[in-house]
Amino acid sequence: MIRLAQSSPSGVSLLPDLTPLLDVIFIVLVFFLLTAQTPLLELPMQMAQSQETLEPAVAGGERMRIQLDEQGNWRFNTTDYDSFAALRSQLLSNLGEVKAAGLDIALDRRAPLTTFLDLMAMLQQHGIEDSRILLEPVKDAP
Repeated sequence: MIRLAQSSPSGVSLLPDLTPLLDVIFIVLVFFLLTAQTPLLELPMQMAQSQETLEPAVAGGERMRIQLDEQGNWRFNTTDYDSFAALRSQLLSNLGEVKAAGLDIALDRRAPLTTFLDLMAMLQQHGIEDSRILLEPVKDAP
């Protein structure tokens, strides 16, 4: 077996330099990260292009109102709900009774987005199309 001295007098090491190999591995890793096809989660929504193309809301009847506050608490018409499941059951029973009523969704700007997306997915699942999203005006906007 060949033994190497711990410190060679000339300062030359017989071990290979791994720096170019690390550079190649890093470049390949970045290439794979940039070209990876990650599925995007999206909820298809049809937005009106202008005021003229807006479809008229359902005539007659009162609109139901859902509110989502900053902490993620729900309010349907005048009743507070702690969970989305309770809101969902009440909303579906009301929509079963009154098919022609529209739905207004009032959101706080700091409300959790995931709970809002759960509501939108549920509305889309049940074919509820007459819904409006209401937001507070921005104070800094002109």
